[in-house]
Amino acid sequence: MLDRIANILQRECKLQPDNLLLVGVSGGPDSLCLMHVLHGLGYPILAMHVNHQLRPEAEDEVLVVKQFSDNLGVSFIATQVDVLMHAQENTVSIEEAARTLRYRSLFEQAKKCGASAVVVGHNADDQVETILMHLLRGSGMAGLRGMEYRAVPNPWSVDIPVVRPLLTFWRSEIQVYIEEHEFEPITDSSNLDISYFRNRIRHELLPILESYNPDIREVLLRMGQSLKDDYSSLQLLTDKAWESALIKQGSGYLVFNQAVFLELPLSVQRYLLRRAIAYHLPGLRDVGFDSIERGLRMLAGDKQNSQTDLIAGLRIINEGKEFRLATMQADWIGEDFPVIMPGELVKIMPPSTQLLKNGWQLEVTEIRIPEVGSLNWDANLDPFQAWLDVNALDLPLTVRARKPGDQIKPLGLNGHSMKISDLMINLRLPRQARATWPLVCSGEQVVWVPGYRLSHLVRIRPDTSSAIHLLLSRKRAT
Repeated sequence: MLDRIANILQRECKLQPDNLLLVGVSGGPDSLCLMHVLHGLGYPILAMHVNHQLRPEAEDEVLVVKQFSDNLGVSFIATQVDVLMHAQENTVSIEEAARTLRYRSLFEQAKKCGASAVVVGHNADDQVETILMHLLRGSGMAGLRGMEYRAVPNPWSVDIPVVRPLLTFWRSEIQVYIEEHEFEPITDSSNLDISYFRNRIRHELLPILESYNPDIREVLLRMGQSLKDDYSSLQLLTDKAWESALIKQGSGYLVFNQAVFLELPLSVQRYLLRRAIAYHLPGLRDVGFDSIERGLRMLAGDKQNSQTDLIAGLRIINEGKEFRLATMQADWIGEDFPVIMPGELVKIMPPSTQLLKNGWQLEVTEIRIPEVGSLNWDANLDPFQAWLDVNALDLPLTVRARKPGDQIKPLGLNGHSMKISDLMINLRLPRQARATWPLVCSGEQVVWVPGYRLSHLVRIRPDTSSAIHLLLSRKRAT
């Protein structure tokens, strides 16, 4: 057993024998075996026990683990967490709350003490139970492959791995080791409580499955190992897809090239979307099939500037050539669009250059006779510049964000009015930019929506003798 674990520690877990390891020790057979083996192989270790405060005997168990550590000459640290409160405040199961707080505590301590890894004692039986749990929740290949020997990044750290050297050792093998060394592990009474999902699988489902196939545990373990290799191959494809499809990323959002994404095989699309979710929510488990398919259906449709809630506060925004996966709190407007904040009012008079937020500027100049007659304004191909008849304006012009009830009489509608909100929707101005898009006004009348429409009221006429030229652009580097 020592030789097998030594090989796994180096080959699969990629641990260096001189680096400190933080070992999570519950006091049960698995963690005591793990701790004893690591110490016997010469790895420097720090033992840590997390008291979940769920059972009356929990305080005594801390002393048992401490005594075992002292006997080995291993440094020991203990902490306690309030699992019940966390479960109530976050509306999660006791199992999930305990897992979250336990790993959070382990990784916080690992970071403090400079440990190179957090080592835990999951065994082959745990692996089989985990695979069945994922199967019953409708997981794909990522879940059906089970736990990994080494996982980094993980939900708790981007650089400290969680490693599980005992994943291919059965509980019965570990028990033999415990008996040979005459350890007295803690018996956790909660392991018999079938109100917990994992315990129901262990004590009810697996015995039923064994009545169909006595070797079902070995079958499921081999299946997980086989799917692990297949999953690795798909991840290589997903890595390449990520590089080719990702356009930019920022605080709370990712932007992808939609055409490139839709050319990917459907399986890679699913994994890329799962990876994008994990980018925002690395601790989120069991991302459902329905959530992924809902996102894929929207992206495959032809409805641009649409969005849909995906999962856990994430949404997908379809912008036509691009799509975004963003949190509800994401602020990406500053990197893409000109912005003026609601309630802000900027007065502009020629000649001047007005700086706007997010690296944009508005240049204002006046053009008089005879230059106006030579303007080819009606063939303008730049939607971010416009010419306005001075005689139709109430100067100074102002720049502000839209207000309820704003209207414009856009060119091409023969003087008919249209709500600014409807115009923005019809012209597919991105939803997230509408509330802060700068509007140029003459008095209270909107006369130009930069990038989209000029008002019919301020158009250049044959008798126009003087014009205001507006150019909205990104500020030039100095």
